[in-house]
Amino acid sequence: MAVSDDRKYTKAFVHTLLESIKGKTLGEVDKSHQFARTEKSEKITGIAGDVIEQSVFGYERDSKQECDIEIDGVLTELKTTGVRVPKSDLAKVKGKVGDAYNVYLGAKEGISITGVTFEPTIQTDFSTSHFWEKSEHLLIVFYEYKSYEAVPASAYADFQIVDYCYNKFSDEERAKLCNDWEIVRDYLQNIYDEYTDVDERNQNLIGFTHVLRPNLLLIELVPAFKKKSTGTYQKPRYRLKQTFVDYIVRGHFDKSRANTEISLKESFSSFAQLDSRCHAISAKYKGKTFAQLKKVLGVEADITDKNFGAQCVLKMFDADCKRLNQISDFTKAGIIAKTITITPSGSRTEDMKLSHIDFEEWSDKDIDFHDSDVYSYFCEHCFLCPIFCEHDNNDSKKTTFEGFKRFAFDDIFIESEVKRTWEDSRNLIHQNKLKWEYLYDKHGERRRNKSGSCMGAPNFPKSADYQVFFRGGADDSRDEAKTEVVNGIKMLPQFFWLKGTYITNKLKTINYL
Repeated sequence: MAVSDDRKYTKAFVHTLLESIKGKTLGEVDKSHQFARTEKSEKITGIAGDVIEQSVFGYERDSKQECDIEIDGVLTELKTTGVRVPKSDLAKVKGKVGDAYNVYLGAKEGISITGVTFEPTIQTDFSTSHFWEKSEHLLIVFYEYKSYEAVPASAYADFQIVDYCYNKFSDEERAKLCNDWEIVRDYLQNIYDEYTDVDERNQNLIGFTHVLRPNLLLIELVPAFKKKSTGTYQKPRYRLKQTFVDYIVRGHFDKSRANTEISLKESFSSFAQLDSRCHAISAKYKGKTFAQLKKVLGVEADITDKNFGAQCVLKMFDADCKRLNQISDFTKAGIIAKTITITPSGSRTEDMKLSHIDFEEWSDKDIDFHDSDVYSYFCEHCFLCPIFCEHDNNDSKKTTFEGFKRFAFDDIFIESEVKRTWEDSRNLIHQNKLKWEYLYDKHGERRRNKSGSCMGAPNFPKSADYQVFFRGGADDSRDEAKTEVVNGIKMLPQFFWLKGTYITNKLKTINYL
């Protein structure tokens, strides 16, 4: 594979070129007048990339499965992606500029690499695949998507170009990407081998992206493979997960991360390897009580400590950190580790706190559920659950380690429960039906908490009627802590929660690893 001479550059030239546009807006560098197109259409996918490619580098955009440019003889894929400060960190960046501000930037979304090749006989080797050829050497240009709601294409003109980086994956990351790619290849090869008739084959490929999703560590396949109204088929692309891109972004802007980053001493290149590791740990420690684990593992925390179980698991993995979710191997792949305590009958699992709710996106009437952050969150994340069994509510020493279970959210749950919460809560906002519901005592008086504030909550989906529901996430219940404002109603910052009974029932259907 080769590029034309007009796409060949030296690294020195690229450095000078990109340094000259840092701090400028996409509109200011738009010499090829990409934003003029927004006068006729306010929805133009990839307009930021068009500006960088056609206005900055000066070549025409194409859809070929080949690298965009060559830098000092190295084929390189040019990607432009949005970054922004998470809403939860806005207070931390107040008054900060430059590097002190940029260190809080994270990825807005995943990075699309290339289309999935639907002729597996052509794409059999990862090292020569279109995917690896286009992802082995990445030049990523970052612009700050300074909004927390979807904006029209014309608004991108005001977004500032922040920085750029050359990304080359580590050997460990390459192994994970290779395994993901091979999972897709093998699945497609089996379908092609079994169904020689094109129509029958396509029919059996519908929904395959959802089938594979729980097994992919660093990539996702979007959009779904499905039949369109025209009779043709919508085909997916390989995209680096937002969780993985976030890891790349934060590593670029926070140069000190390498000094504090926690990686497993024995990593894994697939979910199958992780499951095998968990199985080996379970075989070694299953049935041991908290008292026994404290002695065998050398856990310093007291047995009565709320996080004692999690500290035991860290020791089992030989991870030198305080929290399971500090482990980079987990964060890259969107694995959320949650210790679960059950009774011998498998009940009594608590509600699970998930992610902060972005109400700017919620207020956008035009955004589709499948383009939302909440849809991406439930698609990209899975849960690794170390299970402990509490045999005596009054004696923590008797609590035993039972093993690990892992689960991802299936499409039925996402399309029914998550979408139901999404639609019902948005209807409350858009139809001005959102209201504050006070709690009253038996005398009809408003109940007050210890701070003197009236107790209550907005009428968003509650756990009584929803599997995925809203709940405030601040420890402070004073009126001053109600920093979220929706339709003029002040409330605590709101989070998604997962109902405990759903988790209990889900775990009962899953075998221990």
